[in-house]
Amino acid sequence: MDLKNTVMKEKCLLFTFLLSFSIAYCQNDVEALKDKLNQLASESSNTYFINHCKAFISVIEAKEELTETDISFLSETYANFSNPDTEGNPSEFLSYTKRQRPFILSWVSPTDEAVSFSLLKLPLDWDPAKTYPLYISLHGLWSVAENPIEYMTYPFRQGPSGSFAFEDGYHLSPWGRGNLWYEGISETDIWECIASLEKIVKIDPARKYLTGHSMGGYGAWTIGMKSVNTWAALGIRAGALGHDPDVLNDDVFETLKDIPVYFVVGNMDGLFNINFSAYQKLLLAGNENTEFVTFEGGHESLPEHSQDMYLWMKNFTNYDWNMSNDKPGKIHSLNQSINCFPNPVRNNALLICQLEQPGRMVIDLYDMLGRKVKMLFNDYTHAGEHNLDFDATDLSSGTYTCILKVGDRVDKIKIAVIK
Repeated sequence: MDLKNTVMKEKCLLFTFLLSFSIAYCQNDVEALKDKLNQLASESSNTYFINHCKAFISVIEAKEELTETDISFLSETYANFSNPDTEGNPSEFLSYTKRQRPFILSWVSPTDEAVSFSLLKLPLDWDPAKTYPLYISLHGLWSVAENPIEYMTYPFRQGPSGSFAFEDGYHLSPWGRGNLWYEGISETDIWECIASLEKIVKIDPARKYLTGHSMGGYGAWTIGMKSVNTWAALGIRAGALGHDPDVLNDDVFETLKDIPVYFVVGNMDGLFNINFSAYQKLLLAGNENTEFVTFEGGHESLPEHSQDMYLWMKNFTNYDWNMSNDKPGKIHSLNQSINCFPNPVRNNALLICQLEQPGRMVIDLYDMLGRKVKMLFNDYTHAGEHNLDFDATDLSSGTYTCILKVGDRVDKIKIAVIK
């Protein structure tokens, strides 16, 4: 009996030693990964690739203490970075321009000073000097998203993606602070993500698209309904729309009656009925650009679903349904418009005005009761795009109407201010 106990103790000691050795070895991989990223940044002449490497490191270092699980994920990631035979080698800039791997886009949140980030896929045949559409995909309720290290390293521990979805634009997949239903700081994270990207690339303000699966579908629906003027179309993939019944009231469908909305959900998904009901209510509200697609299956999100949705959504711009007197769905050249980013606004935003002809441009802001709050601009301007700072620090929370007048042409946009 004593001999048996002795053998068991020795096995336990050996296992503990091997586990400690393995953890120590993986910890060395974490430092090696950071060294590798620093080396790649120092050897590259491409600003975007350099920022990607630094962003990767910033997310790692933002975590106060790495768990054994974190270390394991980073060790696995290092193996793919350091192996030249890895398909879609993440150490090669070409893997990113071929859309096999995403960049990491990170920023320090001005809201709570935390480091947050997003995955960023480049447009096909990317030219950083050109203007591209923006596609945002919000993840569902997913264990991977609970851990920022796991979420960030996920696409670097898998094989390269071959999907063509969203290939004509920038594709953001924000972390969104985990599984917080894109409410509060999670919603703020999405707006800060967009702002961070727009600081370094050119985005077509008329071609911004918001999509999401399950919890992300709920997020796309709720963010979309509060900032309807921002988006060219919404994509709801098996949206968990029952999370808050208030987002399915008549006012919401009235708000969304003009924006194109694409639904896709499996015929055996428990969320089928609520998505189909939302689709029917959009039709009843007068939405002429909504599509409902179903398939044999349950609560799944397959690449072909995103690809079909993408091919449908990309045909719309928000000038088609929001800024024009034409029938929704018709693609036409840009004339005159006003847009606001971000929307909702906390403190400061950017008004983007596009004029077809020169003239005196007047921009006034009105509250929900139709009272004029302030004049934002009044001067003679040339044709083309004008970017104006919008300071909302002295405004109360609520919905405002911003009206642009040039000659006898009038355009308007609703702006939500949240504090």
